[in-house]
Formats: sequence, C-alpha cells, structure tokens
Amino acid sequence: MMAVSVESIVAAYAESRAEQRGIDAYMWLVSVLRTHSAATSTTLLHGSSSAVVTVADGAAVLHCLAGDPVDSAAVIEQARKSLGTTVLLRGLALPGDRQTKNLFEEAKLPAQVLLH
Repeated sequence: MMAVSVESIVAAYAESRAEQRGIDAYMWLVSVLRTHSAATSTTLLHGSSSAVVTVADGAAVLHCLAGDPVDSAAVIEQARKSLGTTVLLRGLALPGDRQTKNLFEEAKLPAQVLLH
C-alpha cells in the first residue's frame, strides 16, 4: 500500500471544497494547528476515506475528513483508538457540513464547526 502524505490529504480536501463557505478560514486554522511547535500530524485511512489528526499539548483535532460515511466513521474510531484515553480528540467541520458533524456526534466526539 502506498503511503499518503498529510500534505496530499490537506491539499485534496482544500481543492475538493474550494467553493464551500468557510474553506479559507478552515484551511488557515488547519495551518495554524499543524505549525504549532509541538504538533504532530498523521494520516488516517480506511477504505475510501481519509483524514488527518493533529496532536499538540494533550489534545487532538481530526480534520480534512473525506470519503464514504461508513469508512469515515471507521476513520474516527481509528483515531480514537490510536490516541487512547489520555488525549482529548475533537473534530473540525466546515460550516454547513452536516454529514461530517453528524458523524462526529454519532461517535460522541466533540466537534468544532467553523462559523463564517
């Protein structure tokens, strides 16, 4: 299986949502998260879905979640299991992205939705 970089997932997400409300603010926030001095970002893949989890200072943000809802739900669980219970995991969704917000809510994951 070919490795997928964080940069390629972030770029594909930004490109696929270029016309969506709030994408500029979303990508700015993702950039800030990823450039935090203590942050580490890793890719998560399952079936047709991908995401990035960025961890810093005992907290994590799952962002750039894309793909089939069933596979995306598995990505959320993969993130939760890989981080364990010592790291607070939150999800980040675009304004109006009800599908992603619903996935986060179903997984009992605190979600941050950008208001724009």
